[in-house]
Amino acid sequence: MTRHRTGLAGAVASAAVLVGLLAFPVGAAATTNEPIAQTGGMTATLPLLGTSLTVDVSLDTVGNISGVTLTPPGDFTAQTEKPTVVKYANTAGTTTVSVKAKGSRLSISAKSAALADFEGPGDWAADVFGTGADSTVPYTIGHDGSGAPTLAIGTVSPASGITAEVKAPTMKSGDDGASASGGVTFSHDGYVKRLKISVSVADEDGHAHLRITLSGKARQTLTASLADLAGPKTWSAHLCDGTPVTVSYHVDETAGTIMFDGATGAPATATPKEHGLNVRFDGTKVGVKISLQATDGGAYKLVVKGKSGSCGDPSSHDKSGGSTKSGDHQKSGDWTKSRDGSHDGGDASTSAYRTTSRDGSRDGSHDGGGDH
Repeated sequence: MTRHRTGLAGAVASAAVLVGLLAFPVGAAATTNEPIAQTGGMTATLPLLGTSLTVDVSLDTVGNISGVTLTPPGDFTAQTEKPTVVKYANTAGTTTVSVKAKGSRLSISAKSAALADFEGPGDWAADVFGTGADSTVPYTIGHDGSGAPTLAIGTVSPASGITAEVKAPTMKSGDDGASASGGVTFSHDGYVKRLKISVSVADEDGHAHLRITLSGKARQTLTASLADLAGPKTWSAHLCDGTPVTVSYHVDETAGTIMFDGATGAPATATPKEHGLNVRFDGTKVGVKISLQATDGGAYKLVVKGKSGSCGDPSSHDKSGGSTKSGDHQKSGDWTKSRDGSHDGGDASTSAYRTTSRDGSRDGSHDGGGDH
């Protein structure tokens, strides 16, 4: 399935309008991290009400929802219009379609009166790592004869250079109802993103819920010899106002250390650490932590953890990460301490990163927000 990105102008033509987004300053509203922002959005075709509904979502540079198109628009009208949440309902009020972009997740979901409203084939597509080509995933929703949902995932077509591992769907049932869920794990140059597809039926009223979620943390892990890891690299992201920023560093093969080469886009402070380097752009929560350590097998592990997108949504409280105050100083942007004592960015606050050589060729992932 080929996606056709549609901004607000196209949304007006199809009656799927996000006029409310124009009222929010981009810098104050962005709460989506770079791994999600750099996808540019995603598209899902949902089996819905005996036909199919295509939901095409566009994200701007810092991860706000910049456009949503429903095809066909049918009798859906917008009920909620925010930079992070857009919700539609049909005239009868029996079916809703929602898009959410916040933290490390972008989701498309729908609720309706019965499982039968979702039975049939659908598909999903996104430029998962910002490489310029879509990966696609077909799926089919059905039932097991007892009213419980079933899910099948078809042949996945990852974009060039991306590996895809299917997580076989599992079916569960309990006092609250029944569900089926499965997904795909995408990997690219040490970066990982996960797609989850789930459908559930409530025991109480038989209402059904379909959700498709792409999630991605800002972490790259590469294990190789020092010779293979050596050389100049660049981490890229965006400040809350959309300013692109970069941190240049290199792996010194002789010393087996990380060396700071400079930063662009805004003033930054670099702090050497025992096994690497921390860099933070002054007065913001945007930054990167880079470490290099020897493994038991004699190889070296390079770990890059980035952070951005903690800009706050002034219209709501971000339960995933604390304060919703605008600007880069939001508490939800703090790195959180992991069990091993190191600090890692949480889902709601991490950013992407990308390693490139000085001549512009890529020796790492596109999982950075510098380019779309």
